[in-house]
Amino acid sequence: MNDQTESGQQPDREPTDEEFHAIYGPVEPPSPSEAGELFSGASFRWWIVGGWSTELESTPRRTHEDLELSVARRDLDALREWLGDYHFWDVHDGTLTFLKPGMGMPDEHHEQVWVRRNAFSPWILDVLLTPVEADMWLFKRDRRLSLPMSELVVTRDGVPYQRPEIALLFKARRRADRDEDDFAAVLPTLSGADRAWLRDALAMTEPADNPWLERLAD
Repeated sequence: MNDQTESGQQPDREPTDEEFHAIYGPVEPPSPSEAGELFSGASFRWWIVGGWSTELESTPRRTHEDLELSVARRDLDALREWLGDYHFWDVHDGTLTFLKPGMGMPDEHHEQVWVRRNAFSPWILDVLLTPVEADMWLFKRDRRLSLPMSELVVTRDGVPYQRPEIALLFKARRRADRDEDDFAAVLPTLSGADRAWLRDALAMTEPADNPWLERLAD
């Protein structure tokens, strides 16, 4: 599960899968198509983000430990109502807090929730809460960067995914091995316009010595 803070800073070292399971319990995410079935008919907009959004073929090129999806922060109550039989946990500043039915999330806690059926069940979803104003997506690390929602998402096999270059924007700061793999796989597929957008976005939001900037300039 993604343990990213609003500032984009990461823990010194992410736990291994074994360490994570020993602390928090098992993770058994649905596939993207199963997520599509779970949210079929939902009144709110949702879309898959993270590593799965860099998969451009029907057969994934690498394993994915979880399924990250996103909804607008304003749609959290609608999401909780849709998944009324599930438990939601607020992820904030390295802590987990159970959101009891009817319990609101503090305004300053606007990053992420984890979802599972109950304490006897595995985690199934890592939901990132996205700032959206009117119909504009705002990059949570720097709200000067925005896009119309119509340009944020692409649909593959009936499932909405964040555009892969936007996934790389989020991954550029950490650049773990899987992030480097995703960058190497996606970069050759980007159009000139999408590549230029990513380069400009990184130049706005990342240090000038970020190595991906040089590779995008080639």
